[in-house]
Amino acid sequence: MRVPVIRGKIGKWRYYTGTLTFEQVKERVSPSINDLYPSDSLSKLLQRELTDNYLSIKEYIKNDDERFFNALILAIYNGDPQWLEVEFDGEYDEIYNIGFLDFPEDAIIFPVDGQHRVAGIIAALEDTPELYNEQIPVVFIAHEDSPRGVKRTRKLFSTLNRRAKPVGENAQIALDEDDVVAIATREIITTCSLFWGNRLSNTKGKQIPSQNKDAITSLVTLYQCNSLLTQNKLGLKGKKYKDFLLYRPEENIINDIIQYLSDFWELFSQKLDSIQEYLSVATSPAESFRYAEGGNIIFRPVALTEFVKAAIEIADRHDGNYELALSKLNTIKMELSSAPWKGILWDGKKIITRADKTLIRLMILRMCGSEYLDAKNSATLLDRYISATNFDGDRSEIRSFFDSL
Repeated sequence: MRVPVIRGKIGKWRYYTGTLTFEQVKERVSPSINDLYPSDSLSKLLQRELTDNYLSIKEYIKNDDERFFNALILAIYNGDPQWLEVEFDGEYDEIYNIGFLDFPEDAIIFPVDGQHRVAGIIAALEDTPELYNEQIPVVFIAHEDSPRGVKRTRKLFSTLNRRAKPVGENAQIALDEDDVVAIATREIITTCSLFWGNRLSNTKGKQIPSQNKDAITSLVTLYQCNSLLTQNKLGLKGKKYKDFLLYRPEENIINDIIQYLSDFWELFSQKLDSIQEYLSVATSPAESFRYAEGGNIIFRPVALTEFVKAAIEIADRHDGNYELALSKLNTIKMELSSAPWKGILWDGKKIITRADKTLIRLMILRMCGSEYLDAKNSATLLDRYISATNFDGDRSEIRSFFDSL
């Protein structure tokens, strides 16, 4: 195999940049080095074991015409590839880093970075052999099969994975053109006044900075709420739902989901008194709903997602009637410092970060009416409430407590 490459150097590494066809990847690159290095030998284990992730890469290759990958970093050993420099005449005679790598048949190539991509390419070719001539960028490095060489390559592997900073969730939501929830969330931000301007916190995670006095919630939390609603609308669960988010659906499906979410957030704005009040304040509108002494549960990300789950469950009981569901939810106690939430979501000074989310949802449902919990969930509510509050009284006291809310 002879590959045209550009030679370069960084630090102590000499590397060669080029491309391989999918067929060459399948024929010459090993997707795993477990056969070369025993998996129980931590000093030689350079790659994670293959997971089902390569299957999603296979489907991406097969189904997305705009597929693209960053470069594979491939290590070479058990062979001595020859560097064949291309000589230029005249004004180009100072170019000395363009040439070919000529690989002997016994050369072994394995990925230091890109194991799942290699496995995905191989799997895709088995299903769709006509992709054989597609090309992927590659970077070749030399690997020495010795204790020193193994340690050096292992260090490179660690550096590539540890130094690489993943895209934050908020950036992924802003950029993803396949995930229908991300697409719809961007549209909601544009069209729904509840999230205009500073009313949405754009941080990497769910949490809202304590100094933020404007936002009702964070972009990541809004996405999670929209995901819950979308999942319910589509009637998909688990892996089927995750797989659905990998590929951009037809425009009519996208528009249908956007409309569904828009209708929900419009009702959310209309039917909840606290949101109406929030929208009526021009300056620091969240200040009276999220503060050091407590505030409103809706303005805390950990509770908002459970609030939306409860809305979905109630609406499902009434033929998808979110107007009725949100009207019922408007009647519950939402003040963090009030009795229902002390020790559950609020410790008197701050949000309980490890709060029992299932308990939060069940409490919200119970406050909307005992009819929204069956016998099993009623028992779960009592058990979890006792566990969270260390209550040592009679269970009937808890039932009476919730009846009084």
